[in-house]
Amino acid sequence: MNFKYLFILLVTANLSAQKISGTIFSEKHQPITDARIGIENEDTGSITDQEGKYLIDITGLDKNKILKVEVNGYEPFKIKISDFEALQKYDISLNKKAFEIENVNIIPKKYSQKNFGTRNSKRVYCGYDSQDVKKIFREYAIKIKNQRKLKVKKINLNLSSFAIEEPITLIFDIQKSAGDFPGESMMNETLKLTITKEDIRDNTISLDLNDKSIWLNEDFFVSVRASEDFKGKLFLGGNIFAFSKNTYYRNYFGEWKKFSAGEPSINVDVLIEK
Repeated sequence: MNFKYLFILLVTANLSAQKISGTIFSEKHQPITDARIGIENEDTGSITDQEGKYLIDITGLDKNKILKVEVNGYEPFKIKISDFEALQKYDISLNKKAFEIENVNIIPKKYSQKNFGTRNSKRVYCGYDSQDVKKIFREYAIKIKNQRKLKVKKINLNLSSFAIEEPITLIFDIQKSAGDFPGESMMNETLKLTITKEDIRDNTISLDLNDKSIWLNEDFFVSVRASEDFKGKLFLGGNIFAFSKNTYYRNYFGEWKKFSAGEPSINVDVLIEK
């Protein structure tokens, strides 16, 4: 092939590739970590690092699609790709979300301890492998059906297997229902759990939420995803042959999809009204 022609091809390919980088920060100009930036209803996106920096590839995407930023505790940010590209800088400032705090009076005799979800760790159901880049940012969720007042005390993951040599971070969320799918987050902060392999007891990981005032009286979803810097392997157990209608997954801001069968071992300890 003629080298001049090859050079033109390479330059053209480079120009057609569109990668945008920037920083996401708060009103006080503090970097925001673990913020998700992606394209609405697309499996394309990035997660900010410890300095709030991101890099997102929008090559070949429809310019009318919506670029979206979400992180618990802040108002979501949305902008059309064409308008975003027209900006001189790609730094994004997020505003704090205002929350109304409900006063709850607990009468111990009227509440009991319960666990909802699946706790099977004998079979591999789903999980994370840092060698599988496509699935590293997958988010898994289960639906908890509920019509009574309850307090979420702990979120548990039961593992079938794991191989981690350095600390890993998992990010949890509790979301409202949007029809029959996960919707808006109910949390005013990011629920993060950083662990080493020594923290895994009886193949179980637990996020203690006893110090949080998470009171609910409606159906809700519990989700988990890995952080951007996840290294190693971590697989959740589950019920493979259970025909569940309450198990979901997505990548970035892609559409939530239902698993056709089975349930991952995500469960919650709650204090529930009798």
